[in-house]
Amino acid sequence: MPDSYRIPALLERKGQVDEVRRLIADPRVRVLTVTGIAGVGKSRLAAEAVQDGTSRMVAVDLGESADTRGVWSAIEAESEAVPSILFLDNCDRLVRALADELPALLHRCPGLTVVTTSRRAFGLYQECLFQVHPLPTTTTPDIETPSPAARLLLDSIETRFRGATSADLAIVEEIAAALGGVPLALELAAAAIARFGAERTLRRIESGQPLPPSPFVDTPARHRTIRDCLEWGTSDLDPLSTDLLLQIATSDVLTDLEEVLLLLCGQQRDAIVDRLADLVNRSLLDHAVADNGHYTYAMSGFTRTCLRQLLFADPERALRIRAMRAAGMSQLAARIARMLDDPARRPAAVQLAERWHDDLVATIDYFTIRGEAARAVRMLRELEDVWIERRAFTWAEATLIRLSRTADPTAAALGRELLGHWALRSGRFADAVGLLTSAVEPTGSAVWRLAVACYEMGDTRRARTLIDSAPPASARTPREREVGALVEALVHFDPSHDGEGDWQTLRDRIAALPHRRDRLGLLAILGRTLLRAGAPHHAHEVFRLALRTPDPARNAVEMVVALEGCARAYHAAGEHYSDHVPRLSAAARWIRDAYALPQLTDHVDIPDSTLDSHDPAISTVGSVLDIDEAVAYALSTPPLPAELPDSPVSRLTKRQLEIARLVTEGMTNRMIASRLGIAEWTVVNHLRQVMTKLDCPSRLHVALVIKQQAQQTA
Repeated sequence: MPDSYRIPALLERKGQVDEVRRLIADPRVRVLTVTGIAGVGKSRLAAEAVQDGTSRMVAVDLGESADTRGVWSAIEAESEAVPSILFLDNCDRLVRALADELPALLHRCPGLTVVTTSRRAFGLYQECLFQVHPLPTTTTPDIETPSPAARLLLDSIETRFRGATSADLAIVEEIAAALGGVPLALELAAAAIARFGAERTLRRIESGQPLPPSPFVDTPARHRTIRDCLEWGTSDLDPLSTDLLLQIATSDVLTDLEEVLLLLCGQQRDAIVDRLADLVNRSLLDHAVADNGHYTYAMSGFTRTCLRQLLFADPERALRIRAMRAAGMSQLAARIARMLDDPARRPAAVQLAERWHDDLVATIDYFTIRGEAARAVRMLRELEDVWIERRAFTWAEATLIRLSRTADPTAAALGRELLGHWALRSGRFADAVGLLTSAVEPTGSAVWRLAVACYEMGDTRRARTLIDSAPPASARTPREREVGALVEALVHFDPSHDGEGDWQTLRDRIAALPHRRDRLGLLAILGRTLLRAGAPHHAHEVFRLALRTPDPARNAVEMVVALEGCARAYHAAGEHYSDHVPRLSAAARWIRDAYALPQLTDHVDIPDSTLDSHDPAISTVGSVLDIDEAVAYALSTPPLPAELPDSPVSRLTKRQLEIARLVTEGMTNRMIASRLGIAEWTVVNHLRQVMTKLDCPSRLHVALVIKQQAQQTA
């Protein structure tokens, strides 16, 4: 064990010391400012560089100076002649005054080189900046060799605290990364580890709790704690700059901040741009130019730790900052939603959503905890596609379930309505009916959705009643009127009565809709309607039309629904097409798993042995979990012919099929005649033909065959 409790003054800095010495020796450099974040080791590095023994040097520490008079007094006291190097350490609080006086000094003393340390530049024309960076850290999971920052932390524990504690290297690396590799912070963390242990120290850093002050009596007051270190050089920050820093510190997203910070701060655009530039100059932020030409900003873990300690110590201020940020994130969510609806802006929206995903989730959690359930529901609704594409739909739905149980009746109703919409969109119709029915006075689009859910569950009468009670057309938007008219047409569509061209007319009207979501949702309803009507060949055609939508991954839910529809169509077509059923069904299940979408309970009944087979089509789609591949496979399968020899029901005429279904409902011949407005003897004749074509000896057998067919196509 070393005799001294002091660790070496410099670590991983030899190359930087040599570079500073080269700059000092360059006659073109008159003012050299060694700059960098607080606690990074500027003073140690600069002091090492200026003490080369070949030049006359005067050093003055301005850390406790209130004005520049002490600088010139110290020079006069230490030298009779002007030195060749003037080293001014810790100039942060006197930057403005020195910036006014140094040009005159350099003019009077042509052979003088001024070396300073400061977190911000002086802004002089002749000034040369040398930035000292924190020690490198690592986030590699399997660590064998400690990073330079972790090594400094371990050395500090060993030499200063006599190996008083042992620490897991992985946790030490996390601490070093959380503190941004800043040496001063690492030395303070070493004292905390010796007192609390590494795990508790890491939790304190992450939660914003302060670390114990430095235990050494000769530590300057400005270096006693992390907050002391940062606040010493930021005492003149205005409130707007401080609020900006605190907003940034509440997030781990540290790129392209200008755009979002401007959004958060409303009309203060120019002021924000100026403040950001000043914060970069003060070494409180780093910046670079992104590919899109925007400035990108990053905050050191050290600065973030200090600011989070400030928020931890001032709960009222923390609430205000958090509320400001939540409001900004809410605005950002609305902006992303608008951009997602615009094909030209959608790629940019996806990038924004990906970058700010964690903050958007945190904002929804914040609204939930604060009891602002309606705002949380609104964000969940606006970013519906984001949750699907980011594989976060399960989280979003679980959050929405909690919100639907809130004490706020309006928010609870909105939550249930959105849950019902999601259930309907993903094919869970029974859930959709229950949720939408329980919503308080559903209006507008909620009425249409409930009508569709009832229709999909076979309750056509209720669906039509809901359509009739919907708000008048004048109370709807043009989009709602267009979609509502098609929903009404679908609910009243009767394949057994309507002509062959009617379903094609509906299909073409739906295909002409401008909004992709509306188009795909209504095509799915039409496809399922045709399946229930015993026309799997038409249904298959409709589902394949949906699958031809460009960029299918953008509509994962609708693509899975279409794949499942194709599987059901092939299943209804009989044994001749059964080979395609397990492949399509398996692909749909795998994609639901990959996108964390709820699985359906009414999948086509495929034996497990078939799903677990080594069929190349199944294994390829399943292993890749790629929607494009699954869709390409579905579109490569053969179309279904209009006549299906393996389906006895397909031999019935439309009128015969209609009568057979009414028999299944338990109606007598007289009741059927009354319902259809035909003579009873006509019903008897049709029923005889039905029994002959289906090879059924009785009405009971007819009902059984029709029910079995309905189950196969459901």
